[in-house]
Amino acid sequence: MRALLAAIMLTLVAAAVVPAATGLLAHSPARTFIPLRDLNRAQERPVENVSLSRPSWEEAAGLLVAELTLSNHNDYAVNNVIIACDFLDAAGNRLGTRGTAIRRIFAPGDTRVDGVEFARFSRELRGGGCRMLSAKPAASARQDDME
Repeated sequence: MRALLAAIMLTLVAAAVVPAATGLLAHSPARTFIPLRDLNRAQERPVENVSLSRPSWEEAAGLLVAELTLSNHNDYAVNNVIIACDFLDAAGNRLGTRGTAIRRIFAPGDTRVDGVEFARFSRELRGGGCRMLSAKPAASARQDDME
């Protein structure tokens, strides 16, 4: 069962990475000018000042759908947020972790995020906690980063 789940997760990751990599190779977007004061901010690690609440989970048509609050404690907006969520069996044992990108801009403060979907490959699969993996200062975004 774990081997099957691992193979499916690896396939999903590959399906997400290949189009992203080919999209990057296909064109070279023009960079947006970043003011000097924002350059220092871009060098910080904004992910260290962004946190997530414990998600609430719903089951819907073969999906597990999370709703959570993202708290941006930076004094600037962030985007290209990547989170990882743990998935558990009925007994509470961790079966694996999956990541996803939330492609929107988060102003400083708390923002409610709903509709974060993960494929559910087993009826016993339950959603667990989520954590931040990555975030970028919104000032460093290129024009097509939000596509």
